[in-house]
Amino acid sequence: MPENTNKLESIQALRGLAAMLVVMFHFRTDLASYFPLASWIFAQGAIGVDLFFMISGFIVYYVTVNESGGLKSSTVFFTKRLCRIVPPYVIATIFIAGNSWDKWYLALHAFTFLPADITQPAPFFGYPRLFVGWSLNYEFVFYSICSFSLIFRKYKYFIITLIISCSVLFPFITHGYGFLLPKINYGYHGYLALITNGMMLEFLAGLIVGYIAINFRLYYSRIVGRAAVSLAALYFTYIALSFGSNPGNGNYDFFSASFFLILTLTSYEYQYGIKAPKLLISIGTLSFSVYLMHPHGLSIARKIIARHYHGLHSGLIAFLLALTLTVLFSLIFYKLFETNLCNLIRNKLIAKCNKQALL
Repeated sequence: MPENTNKLESIQALRGLAAMLVVMFHFRTDLASYFPLASWIFAQGAIGVDLFFMISGFIVYYVTVNESGGLKSSTVFFTKRLCRIVPPYVIATIFIAGNSWDKWYLALHAFTFLPADITQPAPFFGYPRLFVGWSLNYEFVFYSICSFSLIFRKYKYFIITLIISCSVLFPFITHGYGFLLPKINYGYHGYLALITNGMMLEFLAGLIVGYIAINFRLYYSRIVGRAAVSLAALYFTYIALSFGSNPGNGNYDFFSASFFLILTLTSYEYQYGIKAPKLLISIGTLSFSVYLMHPHGLSIARKIIARHYHGLHSGLIAFLLALTLTVLFSLIFYKLFETNLCNLIRNKLIAKCNKQALL
C-alpha cells in the first residue's frame, strides 16, 4: 500500500506554531529593547524545536504505517528524507559560509550532520556554521534509524523503539547520572553523542502519538475532545511562558507540553476533523524555509540598522526588518529550493531507485 500523502491541518498548524516560537525566541532581544516583556514572553521559545522533533516522529509513523516493502521501502524513505533536508540546508549554509578556509571547514563539516564540538554542552554539542543546524543532526540520525528499521517490514516500529530506547537508556543507567537526560554529555564522539542523547526520545514520543491518534478513539464526544485540546493548549502556553520548573530542550516541561498538545490535536482531527487558522497553515507550509532563513534575516537586519540608523527604537526597527526579510527570504527559498530543487532531485533519485529495483 502507498504511504499517506495528505497533509493533516493540525500538524501543519503545529509546524507553523513551532516555527513562530523559534523565530521569536531568536528575535526577542531586539524586540525587548522597545517591549521589555518580550524577553519573558519568548524566553522559552526554544520549545519549538521539541515540537518539531515530535512532529517528525509523528510524520514518520504517518507516512510509513502501510510500508512493507523491505529494502525498497527503506531506500525510498531515506532518499526522500535526505532530499527534504540536505539541499536546503547546504544552500542555506553556503549563504553564510564565509571567506576563509576555517569558516568553510565548519560549513563543510556541518554537511556530515556530525556534532560541531562534542566537548560543548549537550544536547547542542556546539553549533554548526548555520547555528540552527544542530537540530538537523538529530533529524538525520532519526531518519537513518527509521530507514534501517523499514527493512524489517512489520517489525519496523519495534526496531525503531528498541534502537532509540536502548541507545538512550543504557548509557544513562550504566553511568548513573541524574534525571536530565538531554543535558548529559558522556564524551562520546560523532553520531554516538547524538543517538545516546535524551532528545532522541522526543522522536519516539512523536511516533507513539502517531500510533495512538491513528489507531485509537480517545474521545467519546466533541466536547470531551475540545476540552482535552484546550487543557493541552493551556499547559503548553503555561510552559512556554516560563512558568514551568524544568524548561529546556528535551527536559520534562518541554517534552510533556509538546507531547500532550500533539496527541490531543491529532487525535481530535482523526475523529472529528479540524479547521486550523490559515495563517498557521501557511507558516507551517513554509516552516523549514523559515527555520533556515530567519538567522539570515536577523543577521542582515542587525547589520543594516547598526550601519545606517542609531536613533530611537533601533531595536524595534531591527526586529520589524528582520521579520520582513525572513518572510521574503522564506518565500523565495521555499519556491526555488525547498520545492523546485528538492522535488527535482528527489524525483530523479527515486526514478533511479525504481529502475534498479526492476533490473
